[in-house]
Amino acid sequence: MPRYFFDIFSEQATRDEEGEELADRETAREVAIRIAAELLPGHSRQLARTGRVAVTVRDAEGAVVHELECRLTTRSPAASPR
Repeated sequence: MPRYFFDIFSEQATRDEEGEELADRETAREVAIRIAAELLPGHSRQLARTGRVAVTVRDAEGAVVHELECRLTTRSPAASPR
């Protein structure tokens, strides 16, 4: 089975050196989504501060096969016409 690595970009970059053996790229994508969902509640300050939390999936050769990025975009309310 192929090995995939899940790097996390939040308060600091964390490179996955161990990886995980998974059936295929689609399964690696599902794992990345699960990791991001677990990260967000604990990284809300980071998301508010930098506007970004991400999980990058690499294959055994180091090629990025998925990148899941959560961004916070804040918009000011438009001035209401009078």
